[in-house]
Amino acid sequence: MAYVGGEPLRSGDLLPPMLEATGGEILSELVLDEMLQRRLDTAGITLTEADLDTERQVLLQTLSDDEDQSVRLLTEMRQRRGWGEVRFAGLLRRNAGLRALVKDQVTVPDAAVEQAYRLRYGPSSRVRLIVAGSLKDARDLRDRITTGGEPFGEVAALESTDVSKAQGGLLSPIRPEDTSYPAAMRQAIERLEVGQVSQPIAIDGGFALLKLEEKIAPAEVEFDDVRESLEQAVRGRTERVLMQQLARELLSGAELVVLDPTLKALWQAQRESLLTPQ
Repeated sequence: MAYVGGEPLRSGDLLPPMLEATGGEILSELVLDEMLQRRLDTAGITLTEADLDTERQVLLQTLSDDEDQSVRLLTEMRQRRGWGEVRFAGLLRRNAGLRALVKDQVTVPDAAVEQAYRLRYGPSSRVRLIVAGSLKDARDLRDRITTGGEPFGEVAALESTDVSKAQGGLLSPIRPEDTSYPAAMRQAIERLEVGQVSQPIAIDGGFALLKLEEKIAPAEVEFDDVRESLEQAVRGRTERVLMQQLARELLSGAELVVLDPTLKALWQAQRESLLTPQ
């Protein structure tokens, strides 16, 4: 396969380290390809080049609204993840196949579109966050701020266990419907006045303190003007969830015999990771 100083490098020399590096990931892709093709054949679905082009455009749109930037980001992603021409084409084909199989299952309820509107354009709050490991620590930190007069941002930068400490605990604006934040935090934010510090809030991994910095008014965007784009976004998110579920179903049903011990261990680890919902 190659020569170094006149000495040959054979495929047998390359295979063991290549298996260790990406064997489990590559095998999972090949297994999913096979299982997916069987399901497509059963459903009488034939993918076209237009389907693959659509998947490439979908991927670009998820990276950036700016066309040039999305192309640059995709190039960087492919380099980072080792997606050469063969693997990238396989990715597009898998996505196209999964989407073709689930698209008729997708529904877009009005309530989901309305929630998407509120998430994108509704009122929001800008807050700072401190996370402490225990209730006592959270209470002590709150006393330093409310009684001792220490600035919330400085205490956050020094004491918080959350990654937001790097910017003094300042978070991106939070909307009441944003489920990426715990309900207890969102409810506490709604009760705060600007400048007020919350009582400790129990969250995963500790106790949170919040300071409300600003209430931001909703954007002046009419629902009917953006309804179509919101429906497309909701449909896309629902499709992705169903596609991931189908991929896990196909992988879990694959009957695979792996003879190489190293590859077998890598496959088992990769399979377990892929079958665990994120």
